[in-house]
Amino acid sequence: MERRLEKKFVYRNGDDSFKFFLMSGMFKEQYSQRTVNSIYFDTDIYQDVWDNINGFGNRKKIRLRWYNNLNNSEVFIEEKKKINFVTQKKVQKIGVFKNFDDLANYINRKGFEHINFILDKKINLKKTLFIQYRRNYYELPNKKLRLTVDDNLNIFQKYPTQYLQLDKTIVELKYDLKNSSFVNSFIKNNNLDNRNRKFSKYVNSFIELNDNAIL
Repeated sequence: MERRLEKKFVYRNGDDSFKFFLMSGMFKEQYSQRTVNSIYFDTDIYQDVWDNINGFGNRKKIRLRWYNNLNNSEVFIEEKKKINFVTQKKVQKIGVFKNFDDLANYINRKGFEHINFILDKKINLKKTLFIQYRRNYYELPNKKLRLTVDDNLNIFQKYPTQYLQLDKTIVELKYDLKNSSFVNSFIKNNNLDNRNRKFSKYVNSFIELNDNAIL
């Protein structure tokens, strides 16, 4: 299980002032750009959404995730927990799917809710949102800090044609607890000109749909 700290910085689309931080910090590209696809699951009363909105120190999200096109690609199920300031992520492969319809059929059949990953949670879950965005990956040469830039965030009501686009670019810093002092100093010394804030793509997608009278 992966454990780390995260800091998020949120910008309007088109505001690329964070790129000065990338250049001054001498970040290197870690991976090629790819599209991240996530299907989220929650309880009937959207417990995970409300735990986040209410600021509970112990909260979680459960999602399916795959990268780029779903064309005989591996799909993973993930549980992402936030315990106070520490993020924990547990990941398990669930299989290879030839297309979105193939995956949708798998989700909708009764067998999905009986896989061990879901049974271990001892709660009934349902599919809620499908979110897709573009991600770029960077890392410091000393490996003490990773950074992702997410934009082009789409919230699907009906894949692939009906969606809303969230006008945000999210810059996320990810690092081990032991590197906290280094990262805090690094942010200050390299002038990341924005205040970090709590931001959940899942929760903010719900807010966006509500504001557009879709929920």
